[in-house]
Amino acid sequence: MMGGGGGGWMGPERSLGGLSRTFGLNNRNVGSGERQPIRIERDQLRRVAGYFAPYWRQWLVIFACIAATSALGVLPPLAVRGILDQAIPDKDLRLLYLLVAAIIGLNVVGGLISVLQNFVNARVGEGIVFDLRNGLFRHLQKMSLPFYTTTRAGEIVSRINNDVAAVQGVATATLIAIVSNLMTVVATAIVIFAMNWRLALLAIIIVPGLYLPTRVVGKFRRRLSQQTQETQADLLAFLQERLNIGGMLLTKIFGQARADADVFTRHNRRVMELNIRQALAGRWLFLCLSVFSVTGPAMIYAYGGYQAIQQQLTIGTIIAFVAFLTNLYRPLANLANVYVDVQGGLAVFERIFQFLDIEPEVQDKPGAVALPSAQGHIRFEAVGFAYPTSGDAGPFALDDVSFEILPGERVALVGPSGAGKTTITYLLPRFFDPTAGRVTLDGHDLRAVTQESLRAHIGMVTQETFLFHATVRENLLYARPGATEEEMIAAAESAQIHAFIGSLPEGYDTVVGERAFRLSGGERQRISIARALLKDPRLLVLDEATSNLDATSEYLIQQALETLLRGRTSLIIAHRLSTILNADKILVLDRGRLVEAGRHEELLARGGLYATLYRQQFSRVEEARGGGFATAPKG
Repeated sequence: MMGGGGGGWMGPERSLGGLSRTFGLNNRNVGSGERQPIRIERDQLRRVAGYFAPYWRQWLVIFACIAATSALGVLPPLAVRGILDQAIPDKDLRLLYLLVAAIIGLNVVGGLISVLQNFVNARVGEGIVFDLRNGLFRHLQKMSLPFYTTTRAGEIVSRINNDVAAVQGVATATLIAIVSNLMTVVATAIVIFAMNWRLALLAIIIVPGLYLPTRVVGKFRRRLSQQTQETQADLLAFLQERLNIGGMLLTKIFGQARADADVFTRHNRRVMELNIRQALAGRWLFLCLSVFSVTGPAMIYAYGGYQAIQQQLTIGTIIAFVAFLTNLYRPLANLANVYVDVQGGLAVFERIFQFLDIEPEVQDKPGAVALPSAQGHIRFEAVGFAYPTSGDAGPFALDDVSFEILPGERVALVGPSGAGKTTITYLLPRFFDPTAGRVTLDGHDLRAVTQESLRAHIGMVTQETFLFHATVRENLLYARPGATEEEMIAAAESAQIHAFIGSLPEGYDTVVGERAFRLSGGERQRISIARALLKDPRLLVLDEATSNLDATSEYLIQQALETLLRGRTSLIIAHRLSTILNADKILVLDRGRLVEAGRHEELLARGGLYATLYRQQFSRVEEARGGGFATAPKG
């Protein structure tokens, strides 16, 4: 058979879907491998802040709540001092009950403010995650085909799911913790210095001791956070490959269940070990901070007790002061932990920004115009193209290819495997741009029109039919969501698939299953043709796929294809002799060059490559069928 990309003419080398033999085999898994340590730079922080800025009104509410909570937090110890130093010694029951009620009331009010703060905080955090995930998804939609051939699907899903979800902790906790703890520290420091400046100096003298363990553990946690995210991405990629219908079939067919389970165990153990190390790193920091936080109160009791014995300080003041130390050391310890969390958060942002910073290889030029309509006049003018390999252009897949397709013409592409047939079909919808020369549609250089408007006029039916895990109706309407029920049914009837759909348990609302595995190859192909018919494109790119189908399915698809091709400009990678015989023009490619062009009879008479390929592939088929392909009526 004649095939494009990886099928058809069997040669000593095989291409992968029309891509060069190394293209896509050089794993460009963004984030894997060794990487330089992340530096906290002003530009990076400014970029992160850009996601917080749209919620400035909510931030004002949150900060007001934090300020109110911090102010209320310094009042209970003062009330305790009043109870010990005034109400009890003076036997003033009214003052005692008033101060006790104040302690309870302050906690109730603080709790209500905290509820409001958490509500607004959650809205902000979820909003930031929503914006970031949306932006990342839309950016990934713009990425060119090379990105998806060199990046694992699991890695992509991990970035948009796990990494973005991890950002929520930074958005909802880290910034709030920084502001809240700073305000609490400032408020507490003001009060304790006002109470007794000597004790205050004694309390804060140990604060610098918090810095060193925080810095050391922060760097360690940041590195672990980065490694954990990457390991989880590896695990997710492995799961996605093995736990889908295709991967599971291969596992069962080749008896690799035990080997795959061992690989999964290794990935899973690596994730477990990294999470344990992160948890232990946090506990070691907590131990260091606990030692310093206990040292402060002990020093206050020692020096304050001495002053009390000398009758220079009251017991209530000592008790209140120690209570204030909780408001001082706890926020400082939290700030130390926040620093560690910021390290991990920046590592997650770094991974997300890596994807956001990848520029699509095919982009709309500034000033690109929309193509409102298309007649279907295609020209390839001295087109050369080389697939990128590891960042550099590889050997040319097309070399100085020129041809013209008039509106409504049916053109067949034939040639050995790797000749460049699929590459030509990729250039027309601008999955890639030419390395040299240009491709035009109705006189417009394709690089001068918007991709969206160009692809609106192009339909594709490929060998490997892809259907979503959704209903037949949803798969069909994906081509044109606004189509009516009558238009959808008409397309299905033209594709010879309506009767089959009607026999399904729920008709058009039947779910086709993962990769439409519940359907046969012929049924999937006819649904794909119906989808293309529903779009009603002016130009059609067709990679026929009937070689592996039974005779009935092949006949039905032939009928559907004739309906699909009628009246459209079509570029077809030919697998069937009838396509070649019915083509208005045949383009023969070999090693990226156009070596022959003409109709079937003309090319046979020349005795060139086409005649050789024809004799090898179709002469016996034509004899066996009595020239049936040549005489088969269209439709």
